[in-house]
Amino acid sequence: MNKDHTKHTTRIGEAFALALNSINQHRFQSSLTLAGIIMGVATVILVVALIQGLDGVVRGQLSRLNPAGFFLLRVDFTDMGNPDFEGIMKKRPALTIEDARAVREGCPTIRVVSPFYIKLPHKPVSMWYKNEEAQAPFLRGVEEYFIEAAGIWVDRGRFITEADSVHRRNVCVIGRTIADGLFGAEDPMGKMIHIDGQVYEVIGLLEYREALFGGPNENQLALIPFGTFDKYYSEEDKDFLQFMCLAKSPEDVDQAMGEVREVMRRRRHLTANDPDNFSLFASTQMLDIWSQASTGISVLMIGVASLGLLIGGIGVMNIMLVTVTERTGEIGLRKAVGARRRDVMWQFLLEAMMLTALGGISGVFFGVGTALLVQLFAPSLKASISFGAIVAGLVVSASVGLFFGLWPAWRAAKLNPIQALRYER
Repeated sequence: MNKDHTKHTTRIGEAFALALNSINQHRFQSSLTLAGIIMGVATVILVVALIQGLDGVVRGQLSRLNPAGFFLLRVDFTDMGNPDFEGIMKKRPALTIEDARAVREGCPTIRVVSPFYIKLPHKPVSMWYKNEEAQAPFLRGVEEYFIEAAGIWVDRGRFITEADSVHRRNVCVIGRTIADGLFGAEDPMGKMIHIDGQVYEVIGLLEYREALFGGPNENQLALIPFGTFDKYYSEEDKDFLQFMCLAKSPEDVDQAMGEVREVMRRRRHLTANDPDNFSLFASTQMLDIWSQASTGISVLMIGVASLGLLIGGIGVMNIMLVTVTERTGEIGLRKAVGARRRDVMWQFLLEAMMLTALGGISGVFFGVGTALLVQLFAPSLKASISFGAIVAGLVVSASVGLFFGLWPAWRAAKLNPIQALRYER
């Protein structure tokens, strides 16, 4: 048993040495071969690191959304980036306060309906304090229920009340990015700021939220009372009214959305064959959209990685075929002194696997190193190095050597020893 184990270990050591010698003899071909494998393995590790990291961040962000919540919208969220957004808006009637009342009265499964106005991006908000101007603030006109429906929290001060909206008070609650940009180290509470030419008192500061992908979020919100927005802004500005709704429980969301759909279709006199001219969007759908997007990205990048591994595998086959030709005499000599076909075949298979394993190990170092650089220079991407991806990369790279080394190994194993010895001469 020990002798067999020692003999097997020796064969592996010899195969490894022969693989290194083969790489050294064919530096250019080997570099091309290893480049494909390194790229493929590194891509797999980096993609998995990014997707896992982002998945944790996205799920963490979306977990803050109330699972019992959903939106009633004039248009889909996905339409907001459409170049023909204005055309889509014109085809759909705006939501109204009367719609909100009808939903409250006609949908028994809903416990909260929170309408809110959005100042559209194509009409920038002007917001400043002394000589400082806020960068890209998102203005919303909200009711007191917005904080519960949106799943946001006030870190300091208070939120907007029903009285603020009814009396159309000039008060606002701002996000942390807005506060830092306007006030710096100065305490924002009680300060007076200018929003689109009107003066507002800061009554609350929203809790800081980590921005997804480093982009905008609640930190750039500026919230004013619903009635105040209604007082100062034009009918065009109020065209983009949205409703956030909360069902009695997460299990009731589908039923609540069905009730809202029935109420809205009845109010808009839609027939059974007419499509909805409004949109309903559940909070949980955001997670589904992210899952689909992350799966698509993974498939695309793994396809790129597979192409690199395919190129590397073809290179391995080419180098091994050249090696078989160059070592025909050696193969004949080994067979003449008693080497069996399977011994020769395993020798060349091990050489091919060692060659691709070297590329896999290099790819692991390159992929992990790149992921660490991403963590250092782009921490918002949250790259998370996966041990499973490292193991998979090494196994796949060795498997490439096994698969693409089969044909050269079989050719070496079937050589006639007499003809092989003559070839050397």
